[in-house]
Amino acid sequence: MLKVFGLGVLLALSLGTVGAVSGRLYAAQGDAPAKNEALGSLRAAASQGSAEALNQLGQAYQRGNGLAVDYVKAYALFHLASSLPGAGGGQVAAANRDSVALQMSAGQVMQAQELFARCYGDDVGNCAQRIISGGQATVATLNSTRDKGRLVVPLENFQGIYMVPAIVNGVMNLKFAVDSGASNVTIPADVVASLVRSGSITKADFLGEGIYMLADGSKAKSRIIRLRSVKVGDVLIEDVPANETPENGPLLLGQSFLRKLKSWSMDNGRHALIIE
Repeated sequence: MLKVFGLGVLLALSLGTVGAVSGRLYAAQGDAPAKNEALGSLRAAASQGSAEALNQLGQAYQRGNGLAVDYVKAYALFHLASSLPGAGGGQVAAANRDSVALQMSAGQVMQAQELFARCYGDDVGNCAQRIISGGQATVATLNSTRDKGRLVVPLENFQGIYMVPAIVNGVMNLKFAVDSGASNVTIPADVVASLVRSGSITKADFLGEGIYMLADGSKAKSRIIRLRSVKVGDVLIEDVPANETPENGPLLLGQSFLRKLKSWSMDNGRHALIIE
């Protein structure tokens, strides 16, 4: 799946198919079932990384065609489409984004940019769903299951490192490497900046400076940040201290999260994090 600021993807629907779906949407005046079907098809194409589908959804929000007018969501969807590398509809989406911005207040533009910022490192489908839902991160760990009361969270293989998906502060889906040797969760500065822009980290959440250990055993100073919540599967841990590391640094799920669990273990056979 295509990551925002990331890798390429094969589209499930051709641009011609997306155009046909869009045509059905605009033709279905007064026909709610037909509009719902067309919107569902556009969302499906958007979840596969189609810039054209994202663009058409943005137009639906901008013009109120089958959806309530929402310039903030329209701007964010246009911006997402324009950000996709090699996207055929990227230039059109960028023009549409700039056009809808003229209809928005400065506050609305900032709100749309913050909404898009919550997509850091996530795939296009999740980002599109978050924009449509108004910003709530709800899809990071839908594959987790319960087995005899224990939560089983499948890990995702990223360049040979197994990562656990989590929701931070209720707004951002992130992938962490489990590191029991890290005293705190670690969050790179660019992610912190996105959380600040979203309003989910404020000045009150900066708790001063601390020390964290680098992979080579050396130590460095960093700001300590209070994460209001870190959610893995259906397990929500509040007030989690985290070290801010340099931009593009690793995301580590350290002891400030792990020690608040009743028990946890790694199942290497299933490549899963087990939480009780």
